[in-house]
Amino acid sequence: MFSKILVPVDLSIAEETRKLLSRAKTLSDQWQSEVHVVSVIPNVGMPIVGSYMDEGFEKTARSETEAELARQIDAAGLTATGHVLIGTVYDKVIALAKVLDVDLILIAAHQPDLKDYLLGSNAARLVRHSERSVLVLRDKARVE
Repeated sequence: MFSKILVPVDLSIAEETRKLLSRAKTLSDQWQSEVHVVSVIPNVGMPIVGSYMDEGFEKTARSETEAELARQIDAAGLTATGHVLIGTVYDKVIALAKVLDVDLILIAAHQPDLKDYLLGSNAARLVRHSERSVLVLRDKARVE
């Protein structure tokens, strides 16, 4: 059904990542899909904020994120290509989906915080703005 799937994960939410990668494996096995998993490191933004970070912060953060992403993909038994990007989550995911020409973005949604009601979550933004199909895995979704 979908030949290429993009799975954005937030590695700081381990259980959500595990569930999402498990679901990606189930779906990709059924559809014989190519899978790409992406984790986006938020950029530090304003130069004044960046001045408080160590000189090698970005390089270290990318390296640690790449290693953890590889561990999570391996733990899920998933055959996938990992991507680590720096920037705004929804912008980077939408751009990567276009570059990779994916058919489906598989995302997780969590219980919204107050800021999500005011600004909208990354999942909501992806659903609204992506040109690709988006499947949202809810917290209560059963993972086989």
